[in-house]
Amino acid sequence: MRLGAVALVALLCVAVSGCGSDGMDDLRDWVIKERKGRKPRVEPLPEIRTQESFVYEADTLADPFAPFNLKPQGGAAGGPSPDINRRKEPLEDYPLDALRMVGTLSRGNQSWAIIQAPDGIVYRVKNGDHMGQNFGMVTDITEENVKLVELIQNPLSDWIEREAKLAILE
Repeated sequence: MRLGAVALVALLCVAVSGCGSDGMDDLRDWVIKERKGRKPRVEPLPEIRTQESFVYEADTLADPFAPFNLKPQGGAAGGPSPDINRRKEPLEDYPLDALRMVGTLSRGNQSWAIIQAPDGIVYRVKNGDHMGQNFGMVTDITEENVKLVELIQNPLSDWIEREAKLAILE
């Protein structure tokens, strides 16, 4: 009799749990109602355009590597160009805006500018010395600044001169 009572209680528990609601019936009804009025809309695929074919015929074109098409290194004939074979000076390792003019020295007719590099080392430069990464050559030294002429390449790879100035810090 005990086994039958336990089985009956278990069967009754299963039956009662099946009758219960999880409280989401109204949500399910709302979702079903909302879906009835809507149909999914799929955008049409874009039209695929065909490309025109092109035949490349290089035998009728000029050879871009022919000697008469190659531009000589160093720009136009007679124009400025840097001396690539010249030994670089220590201040040419730094961009011009990283160098600081800290003073000047004079003896007789000779003047020197005192330039401090970013690593803290102080150098003495005179007219004709080079500094900066654009082949800058010192042309004039005054107590207020050092004037240079730099050589830079334009978009056509010609070398052009550009004036630059390094002023003393006050």
